[in-house]
Amino acid sequence: MELRNCKFYYGGQEMNFAVFSDDPCCARYLESIPLPIAQTRVDVYEIEPGNKTQWIVVQQKDGDKDNFKLFVRKGEKFVENETHSLPNELKIKILQRFPKLTSEFQPRLAA
Repeated sequence: MELRNCKFYYGGQEMNFAVFSDDPCCARYLESIPLPIAQTRVDVYEIEPGNKTQWIVVQQKDGDKDNFKLFVRKGEKFVENETHSLPNELKIKILQRFPKLTSEFQPRLAA
């Protein structure tokens, strides 16, 4: 999936997201969706990468679940990538910049 097709949701402490990247990105507000059950609203955002951005990690929280999505630049597109298929060099760059992502991006050690 491409980053431009993804939406990210913010509904307070229980539903939110954090963006990690190698260059500043912009979270652009799209709309607010009313939730009939809780009488609250959820804000919908999209992520716009910077001109020099090569990778973006989005940590999404929904209740007790954390979900990570990784997007890597392929030409002009940002394509979702699985962390286990990343080259170790890229994993190391991500971890050097954001050590808190260690559990998700643990590089494989060479045998």
